Amino acid sequence: MHKRITFGFCAAIVAMVAFVGCGGGAAKIDYRMNIAGLDANSYFNWSAKGVSVQDGFDAATGASKAKSTTRFDQAVTYDIPENAAKHTGYAIPSGLRGLFLYPVSADSTRVYDNLTVTANGKQVVIRYVHRDSAYEIATDANGKLDITTGCKAARGIATTEDQHTFTLKPEFSKTGEASGNMTDFDWSKATLAPDVFSANATRHYTGALDVAYENNYLTVKGSLKEVK
Repeated sequence: MHKRITFGFCAAIVAMVAFVGCGGGAAKIDYRMNIAGLDANSYFNWSAKGVSVQDGFDAATGASKAKSTTRFDQAVTYDIPENAAKHTGYAIPSGLRGLFLYPVSADSTRVYDNLTVTANGKQVVIRYVHRDSAYEIATDANGKLDITTGCKAARGIATTEDQHTFTLKPEFSKTGEASGNMTDFDWSKATLAPDVFSANATRHYTGALDVAYENNYLTVKGSLKEVK
């Protein structure tokens, strides 16, 4: 009897340690998106802080099935959950966060943001314009995305009066005139700067992700290490 109790107690301790060990320190990403249009096979799966989420777009509700927009922000995007509402304390590049949320958003968001993906061999370059910023995410020649060096952004390229509708500034438009169409954004007129975690973040993530693009499907997979 004593041996059984001891064995059971030890097994419980081992299981507890294993759970805690898997819960912190890393964020795992498994992402697939058809950039040609709405696709039931597009998804954003992720795990961090002991939570594992499998998510996609729910056409019936017009939102993510597993509420990744909120849950991923609180677990990964920001250094502490409270900063999600303030949009400060980014633990990952803001452009990378935006990319992750496309498969769990209405396809109209992708279209409006003019998301484009180009591939040269294994190298992949992703570009899109969201709200008042233009984002570029680029891998190396082997399809590896180092999130500390591969993300860039040009901010303040558009104006807004209601935080919902944005208008490109004339100096960033292909026509030289203000435009509400993000396809009019002229990348040659913008200066891209590193898009990294916030300087005041109490923690952040580092690492490289595997990115591939084939037959309109963009995939991103890998693990990011938490640094405090």
